[in-house]
Formats: sequence, structure tokens, C-alpha cells
Amino acid sequence: MEEAGNEKFLSRRRSVALKALTVKDERVATLKKVAAILQKSETDRTAEETGILISCSDVVKEVNLRQEKRHRVKARLEEVEDAPQILEEKCMRLAAAISRATSLAVYTGAGISTAASIPDYRGTNGVWTRMQQGKDIGNHDLSQAEPTLTHMALYALYKARVLKHIVSQNCDGLHLRSGIPRTLLSEVHGNMYVEVCRTCKPFREYWRLFDVTEKTARYSHGTGRFCHRCDSVLQDSIVHFGERGNLPWPINWNGATRAAKQADVILCLGSSLKVLKKYPWLWQMDRPVQKRPSLYIVNLQWTPKDENAVLKINGKCDEVMKKVMAHLGLEIPQYNRAKDPIFSHAIQLRSSEQCTTSQPCLEEPADIAHMQLSEISDNFCEDIAPKTKEREGCISAKKITESMSAYPAPFFTALPFLSMGLPFPPMYMCPQLTPLFYYPFIQIPDMTINMPKPKPACTFCMENEGSVTCLYYQRDTDSSTLIGPESKQVKETKTLVIHADSPMAPPKNPGWFGKGYRKGMKRKR
Repeated sequence: MEEAGNEKFLSRRRSVALKALTVKDERVATLKKVAAILQKSETDRTAEETGILISCSDVVKEVNLRQEKRHRVKARLEEVEDAPQILEEKCMRLAAAISRATSLAVYTGAGISTAASIPDYRGTNGVWTRMQQGKDIGNHDLSQAEPTLTHMALYALYKARVLKHIVSQNCDGLHLRSGIPRTLLSEVHGNMYVEVCRTCKPFREYWRLFDVTEKTARYSHGTGRFCHRCDSVLQDSIVHFGERGNLPWPINWNGATRAAKQADVILCLGSSLKVLKKYPWLWQMDRPVQKRPSLYIVNLQWTPKDENAVLKINGKCDEVMKKVMAHLGLEIPQYNRAKDPIFSHAIQLRSSEQCTTSQPCLEEPADIAHMQLSEISDNFCEDIAPKTKEREGCISAKKITESMSAYPAPFFTALPFLSMGLPFPPMYMCPQLTPLFYYPFIQIPDMTINMPKPKPACTFCMENEGSVTCLYYQRDTDSSTLIGPESKQVKETKTLVIHADSPMAPPKNPGWFGKGYRKGMKRKR
């Protein structure tokens, strides 16, 4: 009896499953038939087909919704450019917003590097688009890429004390090569020219002249080279899809989070924002809508943040930034290979490491070595030759002021302070006018005689950026604890480290898809 009951139960279960499959198959067949009928014009439809459409009104509605969704997705992938007049008007509005901003944060994507012959990802001819279509992505030599007009425009905004932070999804390292200090830069997906030692505390970084990711992949980041200090395997800094980046540099999540909290204007350049939208703290989504920073987007394609943007500009980044900088009255400096910090800060390979890479190296300027030697001997009074009276005062307050004010703050940066009732902008914006406007009756002593000579941590940064401290990577020539047979040779080389006295808070690991952010919000509540 029990066996008969079990067989009866199983037969009922099979009949129910088969009935469900039959109903599903019938609905799929009906959808296909209705879709085929809807593709025909009304005049070509037979009476039987018209009757099917009338009897299956719910199916017709579903088919129409699917087609609308398909057309909408296809339209979002298209690249659209605004008309010249509309583009000019939008650029004027963006320039006005930048001039009023007290804290400007810029989020950049692959679209700002397309002018450097680096393909984007989700464009009509992007890497991922071609892969989805089964096409070859081609070979691209990134060692030939140089900072574009947009990179140098952002550098000019930084020198004008307008730009406060850049969050970049690019791995090409062009922001750092354009002159942006690494403290104001968050390369959230890593840098192809940087490899790190995770064993040293704090992490030690090595800036190379070639792509260090030749032998690396997802969850496999060893480069095949070893740390000069602890002899541990070096790893690249790239964050692949699905991984979590926890390096303090170059990822710098702390700086990105801090900049997002302080920003009143966010400018997105050449990014589809399909990845950055998953990090809600970058957009301050926990705030009311009225208290969030104003969002401006420059991109040829649709982005998921278009509805939240104050202004969306459909145009190429170089063209837009050229017009915006013209409205702001700022000159965009030309890229100069002799002033590229990578050539002064990169670490050369040791003799035993020459076989660890086959990637092409960046071509160094021919006169960079001669120029560095002349700068060291002329400007920092090294004891190479006997001192003379002319060389004793080689560093003066005037020279430091001139180098710091190479890009003086434009007039529009003083507008917020004038609106607050101040008769003139703060002194840090106009260092040349400080003695006249702020202290007109005080006699300022001549500081060029008794001023102590600064000891620059980096000759390059002192000469080109007017900074005594290094703006890119600290240098450490103390190699007394080196191990291995090549310790004598390494003593003569420079090593890039992060000193313990520099502010190094542990990196904030936000998690993937905002999980860490949501956990933090629950704890606060």
C-alpha cells in the first residue's frame, strides 16, 4: 500500500511539473508569434493575425515594453555630441560653477585619455564593447601615451588653487605625470607604473618607467622583482574587477572620501560612472538632496547619474575643457617631458632584474640628466666646487615666492570672499601683493641674508613645483639594512618609500558595491 501511494504521489508531481513546463512553452511560443506579427505593418496583417493580437492584449503589451527597453538600452550606448551653440552655452555655465566653487572634486574615466591613443572601455569602439562583439581589441602601446589637454587643464586648475582632489579610474598614470601631487590624487584602480612591497611597514613603493603588470593578473599580483630593503616579492597596484583595493597609495581611498565630504562641486569627465555609482559615499547619498554637492558631467554617452546632474555636457573632454579654461581666463600649460616627474622619481632596475620585463620603457629626455646636474650644482649649493660669494645666497625668499606663484590665483577665485564682505582675497592667493595690502605700514626685513638654506627632500619638486618636500614619492638613500649580494650596488640607487613621519592613516576599505558603507551607517544608527 505504501509503495502504491508513493508512486501515485510521484506521478501527480510529474504531471504538475510537466503542466507548468507546457504552460511556459506555450507562453514563449505566443510571445514569439505576437512579436513576429507586430513587426509587420497593419496593411500586411491577415484577419487571423489581427484576431490573435486582439485576443492576446496582455502579451502585446509585454512585447511592446520589451522593445521599448531594448531601444532605450541601445540609445544609451550611442555617442551624442551637443550642437556648437549649445556646447558653448553649457561650457560657460560650467566655468561659472567652477569659479564659484570653494572645493572642486573631479572624477575622471577613460574618456580623458582617448586623445592619448588609449582606448576607452564602454564607448562605441571601447575594449569591453569590442570584446562583447567578439572583435579583436588590438595592440596598444601605452608607453607612447602622454598627458592630454584635459590632464594639463586639471593641472592648471590645481596650480590656481581651485582643484582640491581627483578621483581617477584610469591606470595609465597620466594624472601623476602631468604634475598632480599624489596626496591630491586617488587612483582607485591602481597605477600601471607603480609596484609595492606589502611586507615593509609602511608599504614601500617603486615607480618604474615601464608597465609593471606584464606577469600579473586577477588575484595574482607578483611582478617577479624583489624589494631592495626586505627582499620580498613586489606586487602591482592594479585593482581588477571584483577585487578590493586596500593600498594607501596610489589608491588613496581616505583622500577620496575626505574630498567628497568637503566638495561643493563635483565634475565628472569621460566616465560612464557605472562603477563609481556603486560607491555612495563619493556622492554623499546619506545627505539630503539640497545639501549634496552640485554634479556636472561631461561624457558622450548616457550615465546613470544624468538625472542627478545639474548640467550634462555631451562633448569630448579636450574640447570642453579648452572652452571652459578660456572662459576662466586660465592658460593651459603644454606638456614638457623634461618636467615629467616620472623621469626624476623612477627607480632603475638592478642588473639581476633586467630579465624580469620585456615591456617598452618610456623614452627619457636627452637633456634630463645634464639638466638635473646643473640644477643641483647651481641652486642647492652642493659641495662639489669651492663656494663663492655668489653661490652662498643661491636660495632666497624671492626665488621661492616666484616659483610658488608661477600660476597666480585668477581673479575669479576671489569672488566668494568678496561676496562674504572681505575687501580683498586671502593672502595665500596673491603672495606678491601680501606686503602691500595686508601690511602697508610695516617694514618687512630683508629675509634673503639670514634666511636658512632649505634642505629639499626632492630637487625636482623644489625647482619645478616650488616645494621643499617631495610631492610624489619620498626618497630614502639609507640602505644600511639591505640584504643580499647586491647591497653595495643598491646603496648608490634611490628607493621610494613613505616615511613614518608622514600622515599615514590606515586605508579605509569601503568594500565592493558599497557593503562597507552600509555597515558603517548601521553602526551609526
